[in-house]
Amino acid sequence: MDPRLKVILYGNPDEELSLLMRLEKEKDYPDHCKIISDFGKVVSIRTQRRFLCSIYQSKKVKSLKAPSVVPANDNAELAPETQILDKKNDVLDDAVSNVVFGIIDFGFDFTHPDFISNGKTRFEKIWVQSDRYDGNRFGYGRIITKAQINEALLDEFPFKKLGYHPGKSDLFGNGTHGTHVLGIACGNGAVAPKSFAPNVPIIAVDMGTNLVNGSNLSLGDSVKGAEGLCLITNEAGERPLVINMSLGGHGDAHMGKTLFEQIIDHIVTTRKGTAIVQSTGNYHQSNAHTYGDIKLNQKIKIPWMFKKHDRTPNEMEIWYHGDDILSVDIYDDNMKLLLSSTPFKDELILKDNDEVGICLHRSNEPNTGKNQINILVNGKLNSKFWTIELVGRKVKNGRYHCYIERDDGGQSIFLPAIANKTHTTNSICNSKYSIVVGAYNQNDDSKSILSFSSSGPTADGRMKPELVAPGFKIKSSCSSSSRENRASNKLTSKSGSSMAAPYVASLVMKILEKEPDLDIFSIRKKLFKACDTASFKENNFEVFRAGHGYINPNKIT
Repeated sequence: MDPRLKVILYGNPDEELSLLMRLEKEKDYPDHCKIISDFGKVVSIRTQRRFLCSIYQSKKVKSLKAPSVVPANDNAELAPETQILDKKNDVLDDAVSNVVFGIIDFGFDFTHPDFISNGKTRFEKIWVQSDRYDGNRFGYGRIITKAQINEALLDEFPFKKLGYHPGKSDLFGNGTHGTHVLGIACGNGAVAPKSFAPNVPIIAVDMGTNLVNGSNLSLGDSVKGAEGLCLITNEAGERPLVINMSLGGHGDAHMGKTLFEQIIDHIVTTRKGTAIVQSTGNYHQSNAHTYGDIKLNQKIKIPWMFKKHDRTPNEMEIWYHGDDILSVDIYDDNMKLLLSSTPFKDELILKDNDEVGICLHRSNEPNTGKNQINILVNGKLNSKFWTIELVGRKVKNGRYHCYIERDDGGQSIFLPAIANKTHTTNSICNSKYSIVVGAYNQNDDSKSILSFSSSGPTADGRMKPELVAPGFKIKSSCSSSSRENRASNKLTSKSGSSMAAPYVASLVMKILEKEPDLDIFSIRKKLFKACDTASFKENNFEVFRAGHGYINPNKIT
């Protein structure tokens, strides 16, 4: 059973759970499931906790997953720079594009001039997933319509009128992630530099802060992300569609086999004129990944470093070949044994007779065929570091990958001496047919790839990211701060792969405006042919961060 599924196994039997499920056959569902979104063999469902085990054991079910956190990719730690223009630029209000732009992110400032045409909003829908429930078919959040936004724009206090303030968490006025990304992808040039897709209608999903199965997961999660994709694709109808997701954490198997990634591939391969563009992540220097090869009876020590006074939960995932068997011994900073595990047995981690965590071990995860160990540490931790010792009990392949999950409240790391920078793409960007983008410094003559931009390849050896785009101090639309009642003509600069991905998304929309029926294979081919080749004489590993090279808009035909 999926480790996260085990965590929510016990509790109120009547509580409704949100889950992702992969079926043996399309449309052949087990009992006691309410289907919310359908992507071929992968669906999102609701069910009561009392039915969880029977659904998991059903022969109709190939895989059942609890929600996993899907946070926004943080902007890199470079000081944002904001400015206010004296007046907005004149914009030619051309005809509405035939292509739709979908975005899953957070904080969309509908009052910003970059997203207003002739006094009317370019947003067709904004689904605020963390808002009060309005009766929509998904069972949570509020879906705001174009008419409601246009009515609010006429009010002196549009955020209050609509009951949605995109910058409620933006205390310092640096601008929200979603508005900045949106400006790069489809800003009309009123304030921010004009994008390649200035006239596209927008369908936005604000993931916000969510309560999931009784737990606060801080931002979005995989179920809500999947249902966001469902809303966007349904609302787009038959129109060409490009979706941007600058989202993702550290963990999972990095093989493109999560149910969320399978949904991505299903959408782009079954729907003509459709692409999903993703940022590769800003995790190249995060010290959150290590890998290696273990031999029979060998013991490999992996130091796990914690922040001083960290009271947040921490999680490590270990993925290894399905033909192998590993066990785990865990020691505290005084080399006191906390756990000597038994393969494929779930066991508590005890320190001085106090429960400080749990080690969950499963064999042959159904989507990857890999064995999986999750070490979950609660907030009672009072250690500087632990030593995780892997022991080779049965070894045919020997390769293992370890990931420390992202923790914005107190990130733990591997000892830098053993951390690896490859295979650090974000947790949901490894599918076969998404377009994954890294970031380079467009102000540097050498076009250096930015130090934080995550590196491939995937764990199964595929190229991700597939290209790089400008990502250094990118000026774009700045949302209203929590103290403002309406957007001013404000810009902000941010750096990250989150800024590179929407640049590429804008180019893909430009392609589809001319050729709306292109399939994803043709879109990818056209895009990658428009790249300038990257060459790295001093560091061959940089190729794992560059893919096909630097996107060149002038080469797109």
